[in-house]
Amino acid sequence: MTKRERVMAAVRGEHVDHVPVSLWLHNFATENSAETLTAETLRLARRFDWDFLKPQSRAQCFAEMWGLTYTASPERATPYTVTRTPLTTADDLRRLEPVDARTGALGEQLQALRAIRKAVGTETPIIWTVFSPLMVLPFLLAGGRAAAVPLMRSEPAAVDHALGAMAETLAAYARAAVGEGADGLFYATNMATQELSTTAECRRFQRPHDLRILGHVENAPFNVLHVCGAGILFDEFADYPMTALSLATVPGNPSLKEAHQRTGRAVIGGLPAKPVIKGMPPTEVDARGRRAIAEMGARFILLGPDCSIDPDTPDAVMDAATAASH
Repeated sequence: MTKRERVMAAVRGEHVDHVPVSLWLHNFATENSAETLTAETLRLARRFDWDFLKPQSRAQCFAEMWGLTYTASPERATPYTVTRTPLTTADDLRRLEPVDARTGALGEQLQALRAIRKAVGTETPIIWTVFSPLMVLPFLLAGGRAAAVPLMRSEPAAVDHALGAMAETLAAYARAAVGEGADGLFYATNMATQELSTTAECRRFQRPHDLRILGHVENAPFNVLHVCGAGILFDEFADYPMTALSLATVPGNPSLKEAHQRTGRAVIGGLPAKPVIKGMPPTEVDARGRRAIAEMGARFILLGPDCSIDPDTPDAVMDAATAASH
């Protein structure tokens, strides 16, 4: 099978010659320009020959569109340093407006996508990261998620306005990404956990903006929903328009098999994320992957990590993930 045939068969639950596998990790030193992001993505693709690619746009790129600034790190495994978070008050949120998704940091990401697609050709599926507006909001606030949650509860209308402006921008970005060669989104949120949100808050601040964005790319063949964290509000996402679901198999979350049974969708997972995977023996990574594949009967599964993995994960560990799928 070609990579595209393998991936699309897996998401349909059909027989595959081997379960598709991919990993994703930030390289903090190379994620700061389209050229270096492209080069690092292609280096990893050639070294590990993954079945699909999730290029790691820098996490802060979405918030940069509304004024976040940072100092880049020169080290692969050392994160960037924020130098300015632009929002503090409810009035700041009310002033947020949509921006042109083809400019600035997002335009840079689209430039990288075009270059990656040109380099790998048409047979390697690419999923392109888009954060939910509710995930972007904490990046814009000095207090991060600890500041975002009280604002949701004390100034819901202001938060709604800001999320709506972000959703309009990110819907255009999602549409542009698919137009530039992505096979779908890796659409992520990290705010939909029992620790951070109630179901009512999830339905108000998460769902309408998510569905607005996803609605612009609902015909893309490989949309992945990533609900990050432990104790996720799983039922709030079970009917989202997605091809596959990515979640961590940690306490408070469904197993891969349960997630598939409750959604009818393929699942991506089975391997641990940072900070665990870096220190695991390759034999244990191989065993973890094989157990996940066995749990799913080798159907409706793509092998991947719970979330991104450590930038300095040893090559032998990543090779073991590939070995598990064969």
